[in-house]
Amino acid sequence: MAADSLLLLAKAAGLGLLLAMPVGPIGLLCLRRSLALGMPAGMAVGLGAATADAVYAGVAAFAMGAAAPFIAGSSWLGIAGGVVLVAIGLRDTLHRRAPVSPPTLRGHVGTYAGVVLLTLTNPATVLTFAAIIVGLGLVPELASLFDRLVFVAGVFLGSTAWWLVLSTAAGQLGHRLPPHAIAWTRRIAGGAFIGFGIYAILG
Repeated sequence: MAADSLLLLAKAAGLGLLLAMPVGPIGLLCLRRSLALGMPAGMAVGLGAATADAVYAGVAAFAMGAAAPFIAGSSWLGIAGGVVLVAIGLRDTLHRRAPVSPPTLRGHVGTYAGVVLLTLTNPATVLTFAAIIVGLGLVPELASLFDRLVFVAGVFLGSTAWWLVLSTAAGQLGHRLPPHAIAWTRRIAGGAFIGFGIYAILG
């Protein structure tokens, strides 16, 4: 890989890392699952979020002029995502018993797919990537198909790195917390999910 491509990969990885770090509903979901079920359960959430970030980065890099405004204008996606968040929150607050057995591989795959779909209900993300690409003067660096693919890969790697750190740290902490503390984190996260969901529906 040429030096220019490596530099673009590093820039994109940095963007993916920075955009993944702010705490939101997906971050809370990753924390909650990591605390209660261990690092792999939280990482399934993180990989789903990283995949969705890469998808939106690809949309912005390949067709931001035409596709970005259309996708960002899809308000029904935000409403759908809000409904899902409220449902997750109600499940967490009403069910007093937190799961105690780690999910199977099939369960991890299901979580991953669900988080990809949930994260894709935030279409404003594509405009964020478009604004960053223009604001940082990256348009000339995305002239070729290969460079666009490098950009998408970098965003995915940077986002994945953050989720790996978060799920690993929370998973280690979860092993040290008593069951009642895990249950309370589940209820607190549930209330936060409901708040995020209502905000998404009304927004």
